[in-house]
Amino acid sequence: MRVSGTRSRMGAIGGAVVVGVSLAACGSSSPRAQNGDTLSPKQASAYAKSEFTAQDREAATVLAPEAGSFLAGMQTVTPLGSTTPADGDTLPYGMWPVTATVGSLHAGDVLVDNDADASGQLGAGTSIVDVEPNGSVRTFADIPRTVAGCPGGVGLTSALVQLRTGWVVVGSLPTQNGKVSTAGQGCLLVLSSTGALVGTISGPYIDGPWGAALRDDGSTATLFVSNTLVGIKGSTTAPVRQGDVIRLTLSQSATSKPTVTAEAEVANGFPEQVDPSVLITGPSGLTLGSSGTLYVADTVGDRIVSIAGALTASGPAGTGTTLSQGGQLAHPLGLALAPDGDLLATNATNGKIVEVTASGRQVGEYYADQDVDQDPPGADELWGLAVNRAGTGVLFAKDEAGTLDLLH
Repeated sequence: MRVSGTRSRMGAIGGAVVVGVSLAACGSSSPRAQNGDTLSPKQASAYAKSEFTAQDREAATVLAPEAGSFLAGMQTVTPLGSTTPADGDTLPYGMWPVTATVGSLHAGDVLVDNDADASGQLGAGTSIVDVEPNGSVRTFADIPRTVAGCPGGVGLTSALVQLRTGWVVVGSLPTQNGKVSTAGQGCLLVLSSTGALVGTISGPYIDGPWGAALRDDGSTATLFVSNTLVGIKGSTTAPVRQGDVIRLTLSQSATSKPTVTAEAEVANGFPEQVDPSVLITGPSGLTLGSSGTLYVADTVGDRIVSIAGALTASGPAGTGTTLSQGGQLAHPLGLALAPDGDLLATNATNGKIVEVTASGRQVGEYYADQDVDQDPPGADELWGLAVNRAGTGVLFAKDEAGTLDLLH
């Protein structure tokens, strides 16, 4: 179970912490722990003994993937490698499939960052690992805990992208003791393609950056970032409706690190809330559709929203237009775009990945983490996710297990 400012660990196998279901060796395939069509007896018992909201119970029901959906037929989970670096950082949050070979990165690798340090302190993780296709894992970057230009220090978040030119940008929402009362404003950290820290992006438009989405045009790029600390004071748990999403226009080249040439707020008024077990909740996952529509995971609102014309909008669109709400969505966190244009979201309340069409219809779910040691099963276990480079499966990481897995 969760404790304030830290997360529990139940055991370790081969350097990767594992809870509940044992995993096959990296590089081998294993069937899912449950068939996904019904709750396991342990899950049913956990729900029966708990006091959940009506929405939590609705999200626990089964929604088998419809024929033709992206998740349809996906029954196998293949562990790809550990996400735990040499320094012992924990809680894999952000991930990015590498699509081009540049620097020390190779097409097919997956970058994964960690939010907590070896003791489980939230907002203190400083490392990014590179998981290679053969299962080898190396530390791509180990960033100092204190960095000039990053208010409050370093504590990595799920805002992680790589530009075509090789530069890597990652968000930081740091704390001094794992609590929001000591959180700093944070920044975006800029790394070279070999993992060296080369600069920061900070300012009044960056305040607790949590999610990111990218449109990369080569010499220029558009980076969207969600902020979760705007207006948050101290450790009060009362909701504050000031979370926002900003658009940064970047200039870049293979030899010149990305710099901000313009910034704009494209959405605001999202609810944010201090949660001692996970630090904070607010607008989190972002993904950009091919038409320029930005999708935002409104975590506290149990919904996914759309913002049309986000690439060119001159002003904020409030909290956007509700695309899908409730149902299987239970505090959605990570967002990814499937090859067919559907959205994939991870739930914070349980360990599910939910598929939503571009019209907002929920067409399937997969219970990726059924850890009954959490309440509900799989709670706070899934964060970031991504579609693999081949477009044939879903990459996700389990917080407790510390592994990068592929659902296919």
